[in-house]
Amino acid sequence: MSPTLTPRQREIFGWLNDAGYLSTEQLASRYGVSSQTIRRDINELSLQGLARRMHGGLSLPASQHNISYLQRSTAHVERKRRIAQAALGMVEADATVFLGYGTTVTEFARALPADLPLRVVTNNLGVVHALADKPRIETWVAGGRLRTGDLDVMGSATLDFMRRFRAHVTICSAAGLDEDGTFYEFQPEEAELSQVLLAQSHLRVLLADSSKCLRNAPCRVAGLEQIDHLFTDAGATDTLPTLPALCEHASVALHVC
Repeated sequence: MSPTLTPRQREIFGWLNDAGYLSTEQLASRYGVSSQTIRRDINELSLQGLARRMHGGLSLPASQHNISYLQRSTAHVERKRRIAQAALGMVEADATVFLGYGTTVTEFARALPADLPLRVVTNNLGVVHALADKPRIETWVAGGRLRTGDLDVMGSATLDFMRRFRAHVTICSAAGLDEDGTFYEFQPEEAELSQVLLAQSHLRVLLADSSKCLRNAPCRVAGLEQIDHLFTDAGATDTLPTLPALCEHASVALHVC
């Protein structure tokens, strides 16, 4: 990080990395300064390539890559665990369940009761590890190209394997949720896999903590109308106040955990 940043700018940058998006109003209120002063901080972070200036605030710069699985697995852990625990009610005994990639979905797998009989189909190696000591859960693991930084497999072989199944429930996550309710991923192959899972499932559940709201990611997955339930935490409606209305319009059940 540039040594020319002021202490406040450094703190804003750290907060932004945690939240993904910050509004000018949030920052002005936090630091007790005018919006004009905060805009100067935003401009400096933007000029140095550390942030992306947006109407009404700033976000992380556009990226084609997510942070590593290890970094993600230690970020917002309590939120993810609350979300995972709350979503357990979406799964009934003897169901076939798609579990997608990502650390929040891995937390969901860890939360599944060991005595609940299920068939799980997944490309997520974190899920495989979490279910290895739950013998009543029959686990089917997709083949494909190993992504070592993400602890999953991807590619055409993965898609072909997933298309062989029809699930009662899909549990998936997303990299970012836009202001119009569209959700996104960092890589085209991630978006395509989620689209396959959603298309081949009766009930579609999205797990996304509040750090995903207004987070910038380039690859469109789907609109809210293509899911049935959204599980998130209370911070989501602070970052995206229109979220309840967006969910209502799309007939999505919003669960704030």
